[in-house]
Amino acid sequence: MDPPKDSVPEAIRKCHSAGIKVIMVTGDQPPTAASIAKKIGIITGKTVDDLMEENPELTEEEAFKKADAIVIHGDKIAKAVKLEEELEAEGKLTEEMRDA
Repeated sequence: MDPPKDSVPEAIRKCHSAGIKVIMVTGDQPPTAASIAKKIGIITGKTVDDLMEENPELTEEEAFKKADAIVIHGDKIAKAVKLEEELEAEGKLTEEMRDA
């Protein structure tokens, strides 16, 4: 793992204080990405995975609603985009569904 530059945590704090939402995109695996994001101050609360590890009875949907942060592997994003495109091509996806 390449360590973040020393100036990154302060830059993240400045962004947050200015009301800027910081999103990290990386090729790292989710546990590594979460660790880095916590270290530099992007994630300051519980992730979906944290909540589900702490409470195995919690469903993923419940964890998504309660979590402060979500760490998603790029494969899931790609699959979601592909599914959305397929549903749209088949006429099974409407604007109302996207807004839900």
